[in-house]
Amino acid sequence: MATPDSEPTSAVAADERLTYWSPLRIPAFRRLWCGNVLSNIGGWMQTAGAGWVMTELAPHDHREMFVALLAAAGTCPVFLFGFLAGVLADRFDRRKYLIVTQLWMMLASAVLAVLAFTGLLSAWNLIAVMFCMGIGNAMNGPVWHAVVPEMVGRRYLPGAVALNSAGFNFGRTIGPVIGQILQGVAGTFALFAINAATFAGVIFAVFTWKRPPEASAAQRREGFIAAFGSGIQFIRATPALWAIWARAVCFFIPSCAFATLLPLTGRDRLQLDAAEYGVLFSSFGVGAVLGTMLIPRLNRWFGSDRANLVAMLAVAFGMGISAMIANAIVVGLALALAGGCWMIVNANNNVATQHHLPSWVRARGMAVHQLVFFGSLAVGQTAWGVVASQVGTAWALACAAFLLVVLTGVAAAIRLPAAGAPPGGG
Repeated sequence: MATPDSEPTSAVAADERLTYWSPLRIPAFRRLWCGNVLSNIGGWMQTAGAGWVMTELAPHDHREMFVALLAAAGTCPVFLFGFLAGVLADRFDRRKYLIVTQLWMMLASAVLAVLAFTGLLSAWNLIAVMFCMGIGNAMNGPVWHAVVPEMVGRRYLPGAVALNSAGFNFGRTIGPVIGQILQGVAGTFALFAINAATFAGVIFAVFTWKRPPEASAAQRREGFIAAFGSGIQFIRATPALWAIWARAVCFFIPSCAFATLLPLTGRDRLQLDAAEYGVLFSSFGVGAVLGTMLIPRLNRWFGSDRANLVAMLAVAFGMGISAMIANAIVVGLALALAGGCWMIVNANNNVATQHHLPSWVRARGMAVHQLVFFGSLAVGQTAWGVVASQVGTAWALACAAFLLVVLTGVAAAIRLPAAGAPPGGG
């Protein structure tokens, strides 16, 4: 018999009205979500702080490239190791595997804290350790996406995805503000050390979760090479997934310019101090939280297909305005708009991908989904760093806005498939 943690639908009426908060009725997911919110706050404290520190550590003549390299260091590992992570997550016990990835990222944050405490932190070792953190994220992402459906079931999956997005962006909202204030008061060491401690909540939640036996039984115990081959074969034979991911590329490569160049926008164009930059950084998260809450309504109005296209054009508008007007309030409002639109596109793509993947290949499919996302970011972050070093931050944002308008037209020709039951069962 399934446990209450693993099979919530057995304990509720089939005609129960689902709300935004319904998945939190499941104890296992509630613990995981609370721990993840805390971890996200710490993670965004570290992300904003690392970007700001890099503007101080990097050689003045090459700051644009070092800031872009720092951003790419966190995303390139997903491109390099993402599918491998999916194979491992489909082959081994997902609960134990998730604990290992969380411990790895905790260790990477602890190393940053030690380097900061001893005065050995430099531009290059900051990039190196953030690359190691990126490896942890790469290995963690597919198993995370595979575990959530096991906890909540298909009925609660859209709500769980939305809640995870809201928690992620709640951390993005307050984490940078807390982090920059903490960095100014207690130093960079405290910033990184506290982030390392925040991983404990997720580790505890996963450790206490009793994975349902049927979830483990649904995994195919394939050999390593066979798992690679069967995963690739399934993905190649599912055109709906390629349509979702093609649209993602059209959006994320140009739109990532906004966040990538934000440290330079804050320090050079807007002349902000660290605390003011933290507030500016958090405005993206404010918009993302609001956007997450509006996703169901917007999808009812437009349909997920058109909602994504409208969101893409809105981000282009925000970047264009920010390129023309160097005002902190204007840039903050544009960032909030971009944050909301990012979540609309990302959440719709995530749910659509999940619904086209059966359990036995879910982690590998979500690994490719993650690979497309972070691969697009890695390409975009590197490219916009080069463009900004040649023509300046404002012109780079303007170029990104124009490219996003063009690629929105390309995306409009790619029909986003309706989410349905995944092929092959599961």
